[in-house]
Amino acid sequence: MKRLPQTPSWLPMSLHIAHGLVAGGVGYMLGFAAVIYMHAEPGSTRSMVAVVAAFALTVFELAFFVYLILRRKRMRRLWADASAMIKKEEWEAAKFTLRELLKYPEYRLAPAPVLFALGSCAEGSGNEREAMVLYRRCGDFPAALRAMGILQLERGLNDSAAEALRKLVARRPGDTFSVVLLSVALFRGGNRDAAKKVLERALELRPKSEMLRVNLSRVEKGDEPGFELGPQE
Repeated sequence: MKRLPQTPSWLPMSLHIAHGLVAGGVGYMLGFAAVIYMHAEPGSTRSMVAVVAAFALTVFELAFFVYLILRRKRMRRLWADASAMIKKEEWEAAKFTLRELLKYPEYRLAPAPVLFALGSCAEGSGNEREAMVLYRRCGDFPAALRAMGILQLERGLNDSAAEALRKLVARRPGDTFSVVLLSVALFRGGNRDAAKKVLERALELRPKSEMLRVNLSRVEKGDEPGFELGPQE
């Protein structure tokens, strides 16, 4: 399996930045107030409160940023562990690790990368139905669309595969592999003209692609497209 995608939502990071700006402003005001009171009313209650508040806010901010760094490292470690487990085909352990990622707001808001990885685990363990459900929950996530299209092709669901692969090609028109997959789904579904048009449009974008040229020639001859560049037997 390829390296797992790691695309957390931008919203939590934006909130962290906003928090830093607000806290920095408050800290500046408290520090300014501490300086004023220390000069105007040295030793007074107000000067002491301002100094303690400024110091406490500084400590809190430092601790918070350390927490963010450690939190980010743990998320990366979870991804690395899940990737290693999937390569070893330790599906249940990988699922448990991936579900830990869903506890973080980044992936609760944008769960598609984790859901795709969970779908890969389900598919690897032979549970194709669960895999399809998880892939569908990913929406238009490209990796999930491709995996769903391949799985449906293997199951003979050519029309459903073509639907998923059309969405993928619309998002990534320059992806030759996905274009060929779509042409295969259309061809197997009996829609050879559509398969030909898909390859022709892709060839306009990538006129030097040998893969597209060979498969267009195959479809024109009435043969099924494929991924071998040599002549089909």
